[in-house]
Amino acid sequence: MITSKDVYHVVAATIPLYVAMILAYTSVKWWKLFTPEQCGGINKFVAKFSIPLLSFMIISANNPYNMSLRLVLADSVQKLLAIVLIGVVTRFWFRGWRLSLVITGLSLSTLPNTLIIGVPVLKAMYGGEAESLLSQIVFLQSIVWYNFLLFLFEVNAAMAATANPSPEVAG
Repeated sequence: MITSKDVYHVVAATIPLYVAMILAYTSVKWWKLFTPEQCGGINKFVAKFSIPLLSFMIISANNPYNMSLRLVLADSVQKLLAIVLIGVVTRFWFRGWRLSLVITGLSLSTLPNTLIIGVPVLKAMYGGEAESLLSQIVFLQSIVWYNFLLFLFEVNAAMAATANPSPEVAG
């Protein structure tokens, strides 16, 4: 049963994140405090410095030899079922196989923003054990699933290149 104390912990963990996002949006959109060049610099800082360091902190705290086998199997089965289901839907809904739609669907449905939102929310809901499990999920996403998506992107690019050969190659 979810108590009001549990709801309070979740709200207390997420409010600072959303307040920061709302302040950032309003400072750019309405208050015009930042120029587009400054926004680009902030985006580069977050993408190339903050997120990689946070990822490193979470991943380095994880011991791959002590990972929960049930969690690894559950995560793998969930991702594989999502691939199959998205592939079937893509095949019949769009009357053909589109790997780019499978990649997008897989990214959106199975790789949520666990690093930024998930850690504070699950820590507030379930305590330290959830943080350990979430760090294992982030580890799996970083080591296995992002590389799998990169492989799928390369396969998609190779399929597109063979379907539409350039004039220099064909001539």
